[in-house]
Amino acid sequence: MSKDTMLNLSMLMLRLILGGIFIVHGAQKLFGMFDGIGVEGTAKMVEGLGFSNAYTLAVAWASTEFVSGILLVLGILSRAAGAVIFFLLAVQLWKANLSFGLFLQSSEIEYNLVVLAACIPLVLLGGGSWSVWDV
Repeated sequence: MSKDTMLNLSMLMLRLILGGIFIVHGAQKLFGMFDGIGVEGTAKMVEGLGFSNAYTLAVAWASTEFVSGILLVLGILSRAAGAVIFFLLAVQLWKANLSFGLFLQSSEIEYNLVVLAACIPLVLLGGGSWSVWDV
């Protein structure tokens, strides 16, 4: 298998897995699917983080996760979708997780760090040649 093929396969798998995760996370926050908290629960979470306009921000946050996940799975604007997810997780890490420490039992910092790391190749390299539309 050529190096280009391995790179494209790697980027495809990264897009599918990360995109799928964010489709599910967004659906949990937006629609209450998959035992999620829905928009009302997300708004309470956002308010608990100290943000004003919690309901509006919750809809924007959940919609952004959901749409970014779809874009990654399809390979549309993968760099932008990866950058948006990176930003969302960085804010969550800063506002909710840093004070708890590294281990998952006390917070989600490990998960957030892994997602941040996974977004870096997407932002730098794009979704690969097997994307639908990636600029």
